[in-house]
Amino acid sequence: MYFPSKKDLWLGIVIWCSLLSGIYLAATEADRYFILLISLILNLALFGWIWFKTGYTLTDNSLEIKCGPFYQKIPYSKIRSVKRTRDPSGGYALSLDRIKIKHGYDITIISPIDPHIFITELKRRCPDAEFPGL
Repeated sequence: MYFPSKKDLWLGIVIWCSLLSGIYLAATEADRYFILLISLILNLALFGWIWFKTGYTLTDNSLEIKCGPFYQKIPYSKIRSVKRTRDPSGGYALSLDRIKIKHGYDITIISPIDPHIFITELKRRCPDAEFPGL
């Protein structure tokens, strides 16, 4: 079962506008800022890959996370607890409406577009995990 990432509009506007305005400014002075232009274009490509290709798949045995070029696989047997959070620290989330998953000694933060269905399905697949407040 696949869940695309929820995306906060304000976050997209801030990041897309800053990258595109930087590319525009560097392109207008390409002879002086060629290296900057190339760097910004590569950053735009990476961010586009992350923005359009972040999602979470519940397979038979694990939670698989893809975030652009990044990939993580978490076996259900390793998941210890799952809870909602608005913690702005890193993770594979494009929204501040997040889910924190503790597995082994690690923490992974994600933001599925439909957290209620995601959590319900994860509860079914991880009967030994804790779901405090959910």
